[in-house]
Amino acid sequence: MAVSQSSTERRDQRRFLVKEGAFTINSTKPGLIVDISMEGLSFRYVDRKRWPMESSEMDIIIGDYEFFLPKIPYEVVYDTKAQSDFPDETFVVKKCGVRFGKLTTGQTRKLEHFIESNAAVEMEFSLSA
Repeated sequence: MAVSQSSTERRDQRRFLVKEGAFTINSTKPGLIVDISMEGLSFRYVDRKRWPMESSEMDIIIGDYEFFLPKIPYEVVYDTKAQSDFPDETFVVKKCGVRFGKLTTGQTRKLEHFIESNAAVEMEFSLSA
């Protein structure tokens, strides 16, 4: 299912931290977007044991549909336990990284607009462990 991230970054696109308040929603895991590029994104979510089967499309949304980008095809790259803000182990918080599938021209334009409007800071990655 999920492939672990290696210590070497293999991304071709610059990745950006996202301003708070942007969410990804699919039929299985609604979550808070952490960072994004034109190739994929990562998001945090509260794991629940009874999630339905994985979905193959997700939506990106801000606020009350201030921005809405539906039906983005994707595949999971990693899905790991993340540091939690909860004081106990009542909730398990996970971080999921996804790679986008083939986007339509309209989806690509809207994604570019989303990044331009909602990127907080460009992230830097080291190519060594």
